[in-house]
Amino acid sequence: MDGSYLRFKTMFGTARVYQVDDDEGETVRLLEVGGIVHSGTYLDERYTELVFEYLKRYDLLFEKLDQVRRVCVLGCGGYDYPEHLIAEHPNTVVDAIEIDPAITAIARRYFFLDRLIEEYETERTGQLNLICADALDFLKSTETCYDAIVNDTFDAGSPPAHLTTLEFAQTVHDRLVPGGLYLTNIVSALKGPASAFLHQQVDLLRSVFADVTIEPCASDEFAEEDNVIVIARA
Repeated sequence: MDGSYLRFKTMFGTARVYQVDDDEGETVRLLEVGGIVHSGTYLDERYTELVFEYLKRYDLLFEKLDQVRRVCVLGCGGYDYPEHLIAEHPNTVVDAIEIDPAITAIARRYFFLDRLIEEYETERTGQLNLICADALDFLKSTETCYDAIVNDTFDAGSPPAHLTTLEFAQTVHDRLVPGGLYLTNIVSALKGPASAFLHQQVDLLRSVFADVTIEPCASDEFAEEDNVIVIARA
């Protein structure tokens, strides 16, 4: 793949898979959908390590919760965060919700998902459950309650509209254990007109959750905009 890219059709536009070198000369494989970079992976034994800073911030859930037994990840892309959870937190069961089977197929072949499933024997242990579904539909239909729900869904660089509503926020709240955490990534400025959507979402979540905080992220090397993690406690 050096110097070239692979192209695939997905529900959200053309996906490209290609490789670049980071500032330290390490080769990183990227997944780009609709012109937006969604996932990245190292190509060696570190394939379960997180490339992007905002994904690393999701691990705040392990600092803020006494125990994390079950996590639901909404929107998986290259399955960066589910793979990280399986490798680094072996006592945590992960339900990975991805609406587009084409994206999961890309992750299986090019982002080491099949390797992880084999190496960590997740089909035997049940630690990782791959679920093809819309995030809201899944949360409304499941009876499972989670210690944490992580939302990393994107549609052309923005959260899908139906996942930014009061109905969605209430559904997420209902699927969390008491004191459980909801974490979502929003690409936004922190102040000024460009921060309007961020603060609208924070106000919406505060109407449902007991406590809502904002965790800014350092700019990612491969991202053009800043990521902000919003954390809401049920």
